[in-house]
Amino acid sequence: MSLTEPSEFWKRLAAEHRDDLDEYGLQHFKCHQALRYFSWQWSWRHLRRSEQFRFLLRNTTPSAFLRSIAGPAHLTDPAWRQTSWSVVDRWLYCFAVRLLWSYAAARDSSGVIALPEPSLGGPFPVHLGGRLISQDLANTALEVSCLRDVLGDRTPVSFLEVGAGYGRTAYALLNIYPAATYTIVDIEPAIDISRWYLSQLFPPGRLRFLSPADADLLPPGSTDVALSISSLQEMTPQQVADYLRLFDRVAAGGTVFLKQWEEWTNPVDAVTMRLDDYPIPERWTNVLRARAPVQTRFVQAAWSVPA
Repeated sequence: MSLTEPSEFWKRLAAEHRDDLDEYGLQHFKCHQALRYFSWQWSWRHLRRSEQFRFLLRNTTPSAFLRSIAGPAHLTDPAWRQTSWSVVDRWLYCFAVRLLWSYAAARDSSGVIALPEPSLGGPFPVHLGGRLISQDLANTALEVSCLRDVLGDRTPVSFLEVGAGYGRTAYALLNIYPAATYTIVDIEPAIDISRWYLSQLFPPGRLRFLSPADADLLPPGSTDVALSISSLQEMTPQQVADYLRLFDRVAAGGTVFLKQWEEWTNPVDAVTMRLDDYPIPERWTNVLRARAPVQTRFVQAAWSVPA
Protein backbone atom coordinates (compact mmCIF):
# COMPACT_ATOMS: atom_id res chain seq x y z
CA MET A 1 0.00 0.00 0.00
CA SER A 2 0.99 3.66 -0.47
CA LEU A 3 -0.43 4.70 2.89
CA THR A 4 2.98 5.14 4.46
CA GLU A 5 4.11 7.97 2.15
CA PRO A 6 1.97 11.14 2.48
CA SER A 7 1.13 13.18 -0.59
CA GLU A 8 3.25 16.24 -1.25
CA PHE A 9 0.23 18.34 -0.27
CA TRP A 10 0.06 16.66 3.16
CA LYS A 11 3.81 17.09 3.61
CA ARG A 12 3.57 20.81 2.95
CA LEU A 13 0.51 21.16 5.19
CA ALA A 14 2.34 19.29 7.96
CA ALA A 15 5.28 21.69 7.67
CA GLU A 16 2.92 24.68 8.02
CA HIS A 17 1.39 23.09 11.12
CA ARG A 18 4.81 22.54 12.65
CA ASP A 19 5.66 26.20 12.09
CA ASP A 20 2.40 27.23 13.78
CA LEU A 21 3.06 24.91 16.72
CA ASP A 22 6.55 26.32 17.13
CA GLU A 23 5.21 29.87 17.14
CA TYR A 24 1.89 29.56 18.98
CA GLY A 25 1.90 26.21 20.80
CA LEU A 26 -0.97 23.81 21.26
CA GLN A 27 -2.94 26.09 23.56
CA HIS A 28 -4.24 28.21 20.66
CA PHE A 29 -4.57 25.75 17.77
CA LYS A 30 -8.26 26.55 17.22
CA CYS A 31 -7.22 30.03 16.10
CA HIS A 32 -4.46 28.71 13.84
CA GLN A 33 -4.29 25.08 12.70
CA ALA A 34 -8.08 24.68 12.72
CA LEU A 35 -8.29 27.25 9.93
CA ARG A 36 -6.46 24.76 7.70
CA TYR A 37 -8.83 21.91 8.57
CA PHE A 38 -12.55 22.61 8.20
CA SER A 39 -12.87 26.16 9.54
CA TRP A 40 -13.14 29.26 7.41
CA GLN A 41 -12.32 32.93 7.92
CA TRP A 42 -14.74 35.45 6.48
CA SER A 43 -13.44 38.88 5.46
CA TRP A 44 -15.16 41.90 3.97
CA ARG A 45 -12.68 41.94 1.08
CA HIS A 46 -13.75 38.51 -0.16
CA LEU A 47 -17.31 38.35 1.13
CA ARG A 48 -18.97 38.62 -2.28
CA ARG A 49 -17.18 35.43 -3.35
CA SER A 50 -18.22 33.45 -0.27
CA GLU A 51 -20.67 30.74 -1.32
CA GLN A 52 -21.09 29.69 2.31
CA PHE A 53 -22.12 33.17 3.38
CA ARG A 54 -24.63 33.48 0.55
CA PHE A 55 -26.06 30.06 1.47
CA LEU A 56 -26.47 31.10 5.10
CA LEU A 57 -28.18 34.38 4.20
CA ARG A 58 -30.61 32.56 1.89
CA ASN A 59 -31.43 29.98 4.56
CA THR A 60 -31.66 32.16 7.66
CA THR A 61 -34.99 33.13 9.18
CA PRO A 62 -35.57 36.81 10.02
CA SER A 63 -35.52 36.07 13.75
CA ALA A 64 -32.23 34.15 13.52
CA PHE A 65 -30.74 36.96 11.43
CA LEU A 66 -31.69 39.53 14.05
CA ARG A 67 -30.29 37.41 16.90
CA SER A 68 -27.07 36.92 14.99
CA ILE A 69 -26.55 40.56 14.13
CA ALA A 70 -27.72 42.07 17.42
CA GLY A 71 -25.87 39.85 19.91
CA PRO A 72 -22.90 41.41 21.67
CA ALA A 73 -19.54 40.64 20.09
CA HIS A 74 -16.52 40.49 22.36
CA LEU A 75 -14.17 42.07 19.84
CA THR A 76 -11.49 43.05 22.36
CA ASP A 77 -11.30 39.62 24.00
CA PRO A 78 -7.64 38.56 24.43
CA ALA A 79 -8.28 35.50 22.25
CA TRP A 80 -8.43 37.75 19.18
CA ARG A 81 -4.78 38.64 19.70
CA GLN A 82 -3.99 35.28 18.13
CA THR A 83 -5.05 36.77 14.78
CA SER A 84 -4.17 39.84 12.76
CA TRP A 85 -7.81 40.36 11.82
CA SER A 86 -9.30 43.83 11.82
CA VAL A 87 -12.13 44.65 14.21
CA VAL A 88 -14.65 44.61 11.36
CA ASP A 89 -13.46 41.16 10.25
CA ARG A 90 -13.76 39.93 13.83
CA TRP A 91 -17.35 41.15 13.91
CA LEU A 92 -18.08 39.54 10.54
CA TYR A 93 -16.66 36.24 11.79
CA CYS A 94 -18.94 36.36 14.84
CA PHE A 95 -21.95 37.18 12.67
CA ALA A 96 -21.24 34.38 10.17
CA VAL A 97 -20.65 31.77 12.88
CA ARG A 98 -23.92 32.77 14.55
CA LEU A 99 -25.76 32.35 11.24
CA LEU A 100 -24.18 28.93 10.81
CA TRP A 101 -24.99 27.97 14.39
CA SER A 102 -28.63 28.98 13.98
CA TYR A 103 -28.89 27.00 10.75
CA ALA A 104 -27.34 23.90 12.32
CA ALA A 105 -29.35 24.17 15.53
CA ALA A 106 -32.61 24.14 13.54
CA ARG A 107 -31.56 20.92 11.78
CA ASP A 108 -29.59 19.06 14.44
CA SER A 109 -31.13 15.65 15.13
CA SER A 110 -28.02 14.32 16.86
CA GLY A 111 -27.74 16.43 20.00
CA VAL A 112 -24.32 17.79 19.03
CA ILE A 113 -25.47 21.40 19.30
CA ALA A 114 -26.17 20.82 22.98
CA LEU A 115 -22.53 19.84 23.61
CA PRO A 116 -20.27 22.51 25.11
CA GLU A 117 -17.51 23.94 22.96
CA PRO A 118 -14.36 23.02 24.91
CA SER A 119 -12.21 25.96 25.93
CA LEU A 120 -9.25 23.65 25.37
CA GLY A 121 -7.30 24.78 22.31
CA GLY A 122 -8.29 28.44 22.61
CA PRO A 123 -11.44 28.81 20.47
CA PHE A 124 -12.55 32.14 19.02
CA PRO A 125 -14.71 34.07 21.54
CA VAL A 126 -18.01 33.79 19.67
CA HIS A 127 -21.15 33.67 21.81
CA LEU A 128 -24.86 33.33 21.19
CA GLY A 129 -27.60 32.95 23.77
CA GLY A 130 -25.09 33.27 26.58
CA ARG A 131 -22.90 30.34 25.54
CA LEU A 132 -19.68 29.79 23.63
CA ILE A 133 -20.30 28.51 20.09
CA SER A 134 -18.10 27.56 17.14
CA GLN A 135 -18.36 26.84 13.45
CA ASP A 136 -16.62 23.50 14.04
CA LEU A 137 -19.32 22.29 16.42
CA ALA A 138 -22.06 23.59 14.09
CA ASN A 139 -20.60 21.85 11.04
CA THR A 140 -20.11 18.67 13.05
CA ALA A 141 -23.75 18.77 14.15
CA LEU A 142 -24.84 18.77 10.51
CA GLU A 143 -22.47 15.92 9.62
CA VAL A 144 -23.33 13.74 12.61
CA SER A 145 -27.05 14.27 12.02
CA CYS A 146 -26.54 13.06 8.46
CA LEU A 147 -24.58 10.04 9.67
CA ARG A 148 -27.21 9.18 12.27
CA ASP A 149 -29.90 9.25 9.59
CA VAL A 150 -27.83 6.71 7.65
CA LEU A 151 -27.30 4.49 10.69
CA GLY A 152 -30.96 4.49 11.70
CA ASP A 153 -31.46 2.50 14.90
CA ARG A 154 -27.94 1.00 14.83
CA THR A 155 -25.61 2.07 17.64
CA PRO A 156 -21.97 1.88 16.57
CA VAL A 157 -19.38 1.02 19.18
CA SER A 158 -16.27 1.69 17.10
CA PHE A 159 -15.23 4.44 14.68
CA LEU A 160 -12.21 4.90 12.46
CA GLU A 161 -11.42 8.27 10.90
CA VAL A 162 -8.71 9.08 8.38
CA GLY A 163 -7.40 12.63 8.54
CA ALA A 164 -9.26 13.74 11.68
CA GLY A 165 -7.84 17.25 12.00
CA TYR A 166 -7.70 18.17 15.66
CA GLY A 167 -10.53 15.77 16.52
CA ARG A 168 -13.71 17.85 16.18
CA THR A 169 -15.74 14.94 14.79
CA ALA A 170 -14.32 12.50 17.32
CA TYR A 171 -15.30 14.86 20.15
CA ALA A 172 -18.92 14.84 19.00
CA LEU A 173 -19.25 11.13 18.21
CA LEU A 174 -17.60 10.01 21.45
CA ASN A 175 -20.11 12.14 23.36
CA ILE A 176 -23.12 11.02 21.33
CA TYR A 177 -22.09 7.36 21.57
CA PRO A 178 -20.66 7.03 25.11
CA ALA A 179 -19.84 3.32 24.74
CA ALA A 180 -17.87 3.79 21.52
CA THR A 181 -14.13 3.76 20.87
CA TYR A 182 -12.42 5.94 18.27
CA THR A 183 -9.38 5.24 16.09
CA ILE A 184 -7.66 8.08 14.25
CA VAL A 185 -5.30 7.45 11.35
CA ASP A 186 -3.20 10.50 10.55
CA ILE A 187 0.30 11.87 10.14
CA GLU A 188 2.34 14.15 12.37
CA PRO A 189 1.86 16.79 13.61
CA ALA A 190 -1.92 16.53 13.08
CA ILE A 191 -2.09 13.31 15.06
CA ASP A 192 -0.12 14.95 17.86
CA ILE A 193 -2.72 17.74 18.03
CA SER A 194 -5.69 15.36 18.10
CA ARG A 195 -3.96 13.16 20.68
CA TRP A 196 -3.22 16.16 22.93
CA TYR A 197 -6.79 17.45 22.57
CA LEU A 198 -8.88 14.31 22.83
CA SER A 199 -6.77 12.67 25.54
CA GLN A 200 -7.70 15.52 27.87
CA LEU A 201 -11.40 15.09 27.14
CA PHE A 202 -11.82 11.29 27.14
CA PRO A 203 -10.29 8.29 28.95
CA PRO A 204 -7.41 6.59 27.12
CA GLY A 205 -9.31 3.33 26.70
CA ARG A 206 -11.68 4.99 24.24
CA LEU A 207 -8.94 6.37 21.98
CA ARG A 208 -6.39 4.96 19.59
CA PHE A 209 -4.00 6.93 17.38
CA LEU A 210 -2.32 5.19 14.46
CA SER A 211 0.11 6.14 11.74
CA PRO A 212 -0.87 5.16 8.20
CA ALA A 213 1.63 2.31 8.38
CA ASP A 214 0.04 0.95 11.56
CA ALA A 215 -3.46 1.15 10.06
CA ASP A 216 -2.61 -1.68 7.69
CA LEU A 217 -2.40 -3.98 10.73
CA LEU A 218 -6.02 -3.43 11.76
CA PRO A 219 -8.05 -6.66 11.58
CA PRO A 220 -10.99 -7.13 9.19
CA GLY A 221 -14.37 -5.99 10.48
CA SER A 222 -12.82 -4.13 13.41
CA THR A 223 -14.85 -0.92 13.05
CA ASP A 224 -18.55 -0.16 12.70
CA VAL A 225 -18.09 3.18 10.92
CA ALA A 226 -15.13 4.32 8.82
CA LEU A 227 -15.18 7.96 7.81
CA SER A 228 -13.23 10.73 6.16
CA ILE A 229 -14.18 14.39 6.01
CA SER A 230 -12.35 16.61 3.53
CA SER A 231 -9.13 14.63 3.48
CA LEU A 232 -9.15 12.12 0.63
CA GLN A 233 -9.06 14.77 -2.10
CA GLU A 234 -5.72 15.93 -0.70
CA MET A 235 -4.13 12.58 -1.58
CA THR A 236 -2.93 10.98 -4.78
CA PRO A 237 -5.30 8.66 -6.68
CA GLN A 238 -3.29 5.63 -5.53
CA GLN A 239 -3.58 6.70 -1.89
CA VAL A 240 -7.34 7.21 -2.24
CA ALA A 241 -7.64 3.70 -3.67
CA ASP A 242 -5.57 2.27 -0.84
CA TYR A 243 -7.60 4.00 1.88
CA LEU A 244 -10.83 2.79 0.30
CA ARG A 245 -9.40 -0.74 0.38
CA LEU A 246 -8.55 -0.19 4.04
CA PHE A 247 -12.15 0.90 4.68
CA ASP A 248 -13.44 -2.11 2.77
CA ARG A 249 -11.49 -4.42 5.06
CA VAL A 250 -11.84 -2.82 8.49
CA ALA A 251 -15.48 -1.71 8.04
CA ALA A 252 -16.69 -5.05 6.69
CA GLY A 253 -20.24 -5.43 7.98
CA GLY A 254 -20.42 -1.72 8.79
CA THR A 255 -20.73 1.70 7.16
CA VAL A 256 -18.44 4.08 5.29
CA PHE A 257 -19.20 7.82 5.42
CA LEU A 258 -17.44 10.39 3.25
CA LYS A 259 -17.76 14.16 3.00
CA GLN A 260 -15.44 15.35 0.24
CA TRP A 261 -15.12 18.04 -2.38
CA GLU A 262 -17.16 17.06 -5.42
CA GLU A 263 -14.12 18.14 -7.43
CA TRP A 264 -10.89 19.65 -6.19
CA THR A 265 -7.47 20.27 -7.67
CA ASN A 266 -4.51 19.52 -5.44
CA PRO A 267 -2.06 22.20 -6.63
CA VAL A 268 0.99 20.64 -4.97
CA ASP A 269 0.64 17.16 -6.44
CA ALA A 270 -1.01 18.54 -9.62
CA VAL A 271 -3.93 16.14 -9.27
CA THR A 272 -7.64 16.80 -9.76
CA MET A 273 -9.83 14.48 -7.72
CA ARG A 274 -13.53 14.01 -8.46
CA LEU A 275 -15.72 12.09 -6.07
CA ASP A 276 -17.30 10.29 -9.02
CA ASP A 277 -13.85 8.97 -9.94
CA TYR A 278 -13.14 7.42 -6.53
CA PRO A 279 -12.69 3.65 -6.98
CA ILE A 280 -15.55 2.67 -4.69
CA PRO A 281 -15.57 -1.12 -4.27
CA GLU A 282 -18.32 -2.68 -6.34
CA ARG A 283 -19.57 -4.75 -3.41
CA TRP A 284 -20.53 -1.62 -1.43
CA THR A 285 -24.17 -0.52 -1.46
CA ASN A 286 -24.70 3.21 -1.72
CA VAL A 287 -27.22 4.44 0.87
CA LEU A 288 -26.64 8.19 0.65
CA ARG A 289 -25.41 10.76 -1.84
CA ALA A 290 -26.37 14.40 -1.31
CA ARG A 291 -24.90 17.84 -1.72
CA ALA A 292 -23.71 19.07 1.65
CA PRO A 293 -25.46 22.04 3.21
CA VAL A 294 -23.46 25.25 3.72
CA GLN A 295 -20.32 23.91 1.98
CA THR A 296 -22.29 23.20 -1.19
CA ARG A 297 -19.30 22.12 -3.25
CA PHE A 298 -18.97 19.13 -0.95
CA VAL A 299 -20.88 15.87 -1.31
CA GLN A 300 -21.90 13.63 1.59
CA ALA A 301 -22.09 9.96 0.74
CA ALA A 302 -22.39 6.69 2.61
CA TRP A 303 -22.21 3.02 1.81
CA SER A 304 -23.12 -0.22 3.52
CA VAL A 305 -20.18 -2.64 3.42
CA PRO A 306 -21.04 -6.35 3.39
CA ALA A 307 -19.34 -8.59 5.93
